Amino acid sequence: MKTIFACILFFFTSVFVNCQESHFLDGYVVTFSKDTLFGKIKDRKSGWGDELTNKIHIKLDNGRIKKIKKKTISAYKRGEEIFVRTQLKEQIPILNKKVDAEYFLVKLVSGSLEVYKHYFNDQDSQIIDYVFFIRSKNSYTYKRLPVLGFKKILRKHFGQSSDIVAKLESKKYRYADIPTLVKELNR
Repeated sequence: MKTIFACILFFFTSVFVNCQESHFLDGYVVTFSKDTLFGKIKDRKSGWGDELTNKIHIKLDNGRIKKIKKKTISAYKRGEEIFVRTQLKEQIPILNKKVDAEYFLVKLVSGSLEVYKHYFNDQDSQIIDYVFFIRSKNSYTYKRLPVLGFKKILRKHFGQSSDIVAKLESKKYRYADIPTLVKELNR
């Protein structure tokens, strides 16, 4: 009986440890004091929230876990995504609401026109969703690209680039293809 109990206990603790470890991904944290810490990063609770948790957890090479408050972080990399602290000021017409807050956006495309992604927890469906933002390289203003109407907004930025405008008009490009379209524009 003790052997069975020990096996069950070992099974559950190994599953728990495995699950905990999977939330940590290789990366780094850059603080406002220009310190860069390398290790394995965990930034969100299971299921994520609308924004970051109060602290980002970094597992250092010595195995120690350090908690860093998000207000001290300017950027960080977790896995393949680089998150950049951004001040967003916008009017959301559907909600009739003004937003003036700091978020960590994932930078997807660099160049004359940049593309950023913001993850959020959809309150209606309880799934993680995202929205794209674009920004001209010489501007500090971020423009939200809504799922409905994003082609109209992008046409203004693409100007006379007929090949890209033609691709945009074709039905095969969807909201998820925005980074691909902007990469082509930046060439």
